[in-house]
Amino acid sequence: MRTGSSRKSALRSVFAAVAISTALVASGCSFDGLNSLPVPGAEGTGAGSYELKALIPNAANLVQNAPVLINDATVGSVGKIEVKNWQAELTLRLNKGTQVPVGSYVMVGLTSVLGSLNLQIVQPEDADKGTIAPGGQIPAADCPEQSNIAQPTNAEPIPDINSAQQVSACTYPTTEQVLSSLSVVLNGGGLAQVGDIVHELNTAMAGRQDVLRDLVPRLNTLVGELNVQRENIIRAMEGLDRLTGQINEQTPVVERALADGPRILKLLVDQRVNFTDALGALSRMSRTTDDILKANSEDIQVVVSNLVPVLDQLQSTGPSLTQSLGILLTFPFAESAIPQVVRGDYLNAVINLDLTFGRLQRGALASVGIASQFYGPEGMFGKPAGAAGRGDDPFTGPLADAPPETSPTLPIAPQPETPAADQSPTGEEGP
Repeated sequence: MRTGSSRKSALRSVFAAVAISTALVASGCSFDGLNSLPVPGAEGTGAGSYELKALIPNAANLVQNAPVLINDATVGSVGKIEVKNWQAELTLRLNKGTQVPVGSYVMVGLTSVLGSLNLQIVQPEDADKGTIAPGGQIPAADCPEQSNIAQPTNAEPIPDINSAQQVSACTYPTTEQVLSSLSVVLNGGGLAQVGDIVHELNTAMAGRQDVLRDLVPRLNTLVGELNVQRENIIRAMEGLDRLTGQINEQTPVVERALADGPRILKLLVDQRVNFTDALGALSRMSRTTDDILKANSEDIQVVVSNLVPVLDQLQSTGPSLTQSLGILLTFPFAESAIPQVVRGDYLNAVINLDLTFGRLQRGALASVGIASQFYGPEGMFGKPAGAAGRGDDPFTGPLADAPPETSPTLPIAPQPETPAADQSPTGEEGP
């Protein structure tokens, strides 16, 4: 009985080996380890799941069945990992309902500090371009190039950087790379000088606690004032930026000015004697002018005081004075009207010239303040103007003023005077 059971067990083992061999032959005669087999219940293997292709320059140590994350949430797992055109092509198995926006890219990261790797799907900032359909591909073109985590950005490169500190594209720094870069900072990054800095600060602040205590509120006030003037500071910086931009645009002019500067300075140095003499003469002229003004200060005050009524009269003329200047040299026509009035060598004009005392009193005489001294012929001669004052016809006016005609009378001879009783005819007085 035992012999039969042993034979049956051996037959079962043979059949199992044959079945496994047949499966291996059917699968391509290759076996990549247990991770190459789908894990039962893994993310992205359930009903409604779908697959996407993703390209990445370097898959690092990523293995199959590694989790696929979006915003640190597991949404699937990694399927096949193949090499295509010198890039790693990954098959992503995603759960039902998972949406990957167009423009996304993938990066390899750590699940934990000492854990396995995972694949992060990084979504774009603008996710309004739609989603990738099942069976589509996530390109690697938008994957950013990672800078070295140990090299400074804007400084001289550190010469002792090794390959362990080089970060591959589309991968997050590994634990080894972080620790290796930290060793560079601790050993050659100047961390040993921190103790010296702290010691010097302690020495500088020793015995000055009160001053430092008063300094803190002052610094707070200063920061507050700077915050209030923030817009002005920004405008000043923008203006400075525009100024530097304009100077940059005028670089050839600035370079030429700097090149000509020494020659200009040499010319100024050569003319130093003339400059000195000119300044000395200006000083002497200033002293002479001061002496003249001091000696004639009273006369100047009298002249200035006498100018006041003259200026008042000029001011009272208003715009008439300035308007008369335009006709002074071209009397009796305004300068602006000459091209329209004078055409050739002749002139036709109709002039109404009013020189009556009434018009003169209201016009020219009123502007100089002597109109009250003229009252016409009546005022000048003290007699009525007669017909001239009435404006009568000069031919008929005198006849209208003539006295009425009368008949002529004969002259009467004078009668002799009768002598008085007490007077003799000879003119002698009587007794």
